Amino acid sequence: MAAGAYGFDVSRLEGGLLILAVGVVWAAEAANTSVEYLVDLVHPEWHPLAGRVKDLAAAAVLLAALAAAGVGMLVFLPHLWNAWQLWVSH
Repeated sequence: MAAGAYGFDVSRLEGGLLILAVGVVWAAEAANTSVEYLVDLVHPEWHPLAGRVKDLAAAAVLLAALAAAGVGMLVFLPHLWNAWQLWVSH
């Protein structure tokens, strides 16, 4: 399960969603790296279209990371809120 989940009582579904979110970001990063290598191989000199292709591949990583952050917030914010309420009540 995701390392941050061990401190909280996350369900198996929540843990699975966290693992899936991290995996999607890693896969997007691998695809981005592959696109960058391929563009450099096909067109080693700078070209505006090559730059746009690399930018779009990097944008895919950013979008995956933002989605993963959203999953993390959906999973952890309720647990953090409950921990805060428990701490304040004592």
